[in-house]
Amino acid sequence: MSKPEEAKPEDAKPAQSEDAQPEDVRIVMLPHRSYVGMALTSAFASHDPKRVELLQKQFISRRFEIKGMTDSGTYVCPSFVCEQLFTYLFCMEVSRIADVPEGMIGFAIPEGRYAKVRAKHGDPYDALHAFLRANGLRIDPRGMSLEAYRVHNPKWPDEVDVYVPLLET
Repeated sequence: MSKPEEAKPEDAKPAQSEDAQPEDVRIVMLPHRSYVGMALTSAFASHDPKRVELLQKQFISRRFEIKGMTDSGTYVCPSFVCEQLFTYLFCMEVSRIADVPEGMIGFAIPEGRYAKVRAKHGDPYDALHAFLRANGLRIDPRGMSLEAYRVHNPKWPDEVDVYVPLLET
């Protein structure tokens, strides 16, 4: 994933999570990025987690069909939710969207400000939400949350960087 630029406000208060340390959450600017990958949309009421696991296996086995990867060792899982549905994707960042393989989708995410954390224990989203509350920040409901995994060590949550899009104030 493109390297984020640190942009932590001076007055930001650390997260008060038992699992995340105050210095774990950062505000970063992510540049415009392009992705190619595979998507799954599911209703919360009837969601089967095995569908996500199956899509992950399919994606990992097909990822080398994607042209122009910027980092073949990292895959990114953008997601967005509403009260009834969620969409989760397995993607590789690409230098440009071209020749999207059959059954995959290509899309871009514009530059934006994100809260980022890697929690060694517990749920990173809990740490992020605590940080946002403590600092009067809100998630941009039109943006996509991102989870960046190493292909050969996709251990949740210890080895995953989690980003949530911030609403501009």
